[in-house]
Amino acid sequence: MDNPNIEIVSCKTKHIREMAIKMNAKSAEMAFRLGMNPKKALWQSYKQSLISRTIFVNGEIAAIFGISGIIFEDRGRPWLIMAPIAEDYPFRVAFMYRSELKKMQEMFPILEDYVSDVDEQAIRMLELMGFKLDNEKIPVGDAIMLRAERRAI
Repeated sequence: MDNPNIEIVSCKTKHIREMAIKMNAKSAEMAFRLGMNPKKALWQSYKQSLISRTIFVNGEIAAIFGISGIIFEDRGRPWLIMAPIAEDYPFRVAFMYRSELKKMQEMFPILEDYVSDVDEQAIRMLELMGFKLDNEKIPVGDAIMLRAERRAI
């Protein structure tokens, strides 16, 4: 693969609208299973976030991520939504996100996320990012979720 131009910028509302259209099919399906359309799910995550960023690959939206939580508490809740172009450069995007997770962990020593128990790609991504998954299955809407946690060392 070529050497792409990858840029991280502060997330803007226009990025939410664009990602709602371009997000990968599994993320869109999960939003519906949780009882929301993709745009509403993204908007809710964005509004609840203390920080949110957008990753562009060669000028095209590739991912949006952020973290929510209560300042001065130990637990933050990161989230990540990717567009198909991120799959063209999975390791580049993943390692940029991992670097951002380190910054988030400076705010919150415990990072907690939830993932569909059937989304093997998302599970692998969380494990690559240093999250440990619980075996307990948690029903949420029409989905079965697993809790993932990453603790500061």
